[in-house]
Amino acid sequence: MAKQVASASRVRPSRDSGSTLVNWAFPIYLGAILVGLVSLRGLGMTGSHNGIRALFIAVNAATLTGFRQNPGITDLNPIGLEIVLALMVIGSLFSMIIGALAVRRIARLEMDDRGIIMGALVAESLALLVGTACLWQGGRSSFNAMFLAASVFGNCGLTASSLPAPSNLTTHLAILPLTILGGLGLPVLMELYGATFGGKSLSIHSRTVISTSAWLYVIGFALIFGLNLAHIGSVGLDAMRTAAPSDSVLAIESRTGGLDIAPLRAAGPGAQWILVLLMAIGASPAGTGGGLKTTTLVQLFEGGRRLLRGQAVGRPLGIALTWLGIYLGMVLAGAALFAYLHDAPDGSGGVLFNAVSAFSNVGLSVSELPDTPGLLYAYAAIMLLGRLTPVLILWWMAETTTDGEVAIG
Repeated sequence: MAKQVASASRVRPSRDSGSTLVNWAFPIYLGAILVGLVSLRGLGMTGSHNGIRALFIAVNAATLTGFRQNPGITDLNPIGLEIVLALMVIGSLFSMIIGALAVRRIARLEMDDRGIIMGALVAESLALLVGTACLWQGGRSSFNAMFLAASVFGNCGLTASSLPAPSNLTTHLAILPLTILGGLGLPVLMELYGATFGGKSLSIHSRTVISTSAWLYVIGFALIFGLNLAHIGSVGLDAMRTAAPSDSVLAIESRTGGLDIAPLRAAGPGAQWILVLLMAIGASPAGTGGGLKTTTLVQLFEGGRRLLRGQAVGRPLGIALTWLGIYLGMVLAGAALFAYLHDAPDGSGGVLFNAVSAFSNVGLSVSELPDTPGLLYAYAAIMLLGRLTPVLILWWMAETTTDGEVAIG
């Protein structure tokens, strides 16, 4: 019996401190949104429907979604923009810390809870410092550069200044790398640091996240690039040179950066359905992005392959299938709700596109969201569910699963 207890303790680390923190984190996070809402309404904005707009902006920022809306954050004064910046930072820290505490338990990573909290603070601080230094150009003030850095690392589509062109070096050397790093997840970032400076090996979880993210970019870019060239009916060198930067940006920002660097009109009808798929997949667990997550896709593929071979499958496949069912149900419910509320974006797939974007916390939309009270409430609810549900799936897996190698949710 003593040997069994010792073995169980090695399989699953103690959850006491992490569970206590999680119990406090959810009300603190929701309380921060409430404080942001009240502060925006009282100090940060002007115009009609202040309460409804303040709610939408607060949820849009704290969930790291970043939908474009008119007037949106352009209606905010400097204090309002500072509140939005604070909400983005809080949302990033919440997603990284609470997610990483669960991933650590699921994948049995060699890191402790205090190290995870410090790692999140260091990662966010470095992203803001390095991002601000790299983006403090092109007429941006230091604050606007920091705002953009927080949005980029947070995989949020909000910006208080103009964005560089898809072919600009700043886009490919600063914005896209920061977006990717935020989406990889805090445990992966910490393990990459340990591997680089401490000679430690990467866990199966981190290797899975990195390889899957790389393949999704390559496949996504190839499909978008090929479909767009077919749409314009040209495969010449000039057409390729024009399309490649925008398509590369779309392949990354759709999972789930959401910045409007390359407008959706740059993607043809066929390519927009690829974007829907990439938005649904999203980023990786314990990162700042949303969606089903890359590891869920891997688990579904591997579990299906094992079933077809007649091999045993574990609990992770059941969790992945449950999460997939919840995701699809929420997206369909969101699309039906948006359609009922007379949301009619351009394009036949506009309602579904926006529903996937909202629940995956992407923020891309085929047109600016209308300033309609009912719709703003609906989008706020779907965005909030999209941020909280994957974290709950992660902790469900952490509390019930002992045979996981990669985290789901």
